[in-house]
Amino acid sequence: MSKARRFTGGGAAWLFGLASTVLLVALWGRAVVVDTGELAESLSPLAGTDAVVARFSAWLVDELTEDGLDPITAEGAADHVLDDPAVSQALAGLLGEMVEAAASPDPAGSSVDARSVIYPAVPDMAVRLNELGVPVSETQLAAAVTDLDPLVVRQPSTDPYVGPDSEAASKLGTAVILALTVMLITTWVYVATSGDRTKAMRSLFTRFSLGALSFAVFLRIGGWVLDPGGGRAPVAETLGLLAVSKWLIPLGLGLAAAWGAVAFWLFRRRVKPGAASRTQSEVTTQLSG
Repeated sequence: MSKARRFTGGGAAWLFGLASTVLLVALWGRAVVVDTGELAESLSPLAGTDAVVARFSAWLVDELTEDGLDPITAEGAADHVLDDPAVSQALAGLLGEMVEAAASPDPAGSSVDARSVIYPAVPDMAVRLNELGVPVSETQLAAAVTDLDPLVVRQPSTDPYVGPDSEAASKLGTAVILALTVMLITTWVYVATSGDRTKAMRSLFTRFSLGALSFAVFLRIGGWVLDPGGGRAPVAETLGLLAVSKWLIPLGLGLAAAWGAVAFWLFRRRVKPGAASRTQSEVTTQLSG
């Protein structure tokens, strides 16, 4: 094989590996962005972040202050209410509704009715406040929740932020198509410049299989490092859930490519002995002639 063909084949193999990496990341990322249900579940730990908790706490403190409670006592009462599981569940549900609203393709925009999400937690909030001796009734809290304004997530004529109609999903889909195109071209170049085409195809299948399986293992290890059950911070817990949310995609691709490599290896083993025996038979015939 000439030096130019070896160089061309090596470059094609390198570009194939780069394109396969882009393909794996784009496929995984698009799957995460499009599946809004699982995305909302993965983002639910963010309900415990300071930004979300502080906003809810500020609203509750304002309501308690308007009912005649002094600010210091109101802040302590708000912190006590936030420890209630029903309130945490309501905040997580509010984030989930915001994710669904962010994925809505409605040209008129989208918003979240915070009242309907928080209202089920009103009885538990009243119990918590009464435990501290705060004279607030369930009816008063229900009236305060009813006055909440809808949370505007998307303005009119704004593209969805997540979901199948989002710009992120579109860009990741374009990356998938471009990566596949580059992989097909580089596969043809690599096989064409190789002396043994069956071995070349097996080599490319093996490369892709190892890359996909490594990516799947990386996602699983990342999820383990950011163990959702290990008392991590909400942001770390969220990243851990996102990492493992679609790890089966690269795993499946890696296993499929591995089977492809095995198939080419078996094909090469069956064909090569046959070719060798025919060659030997031809030589014997020529000598005897």
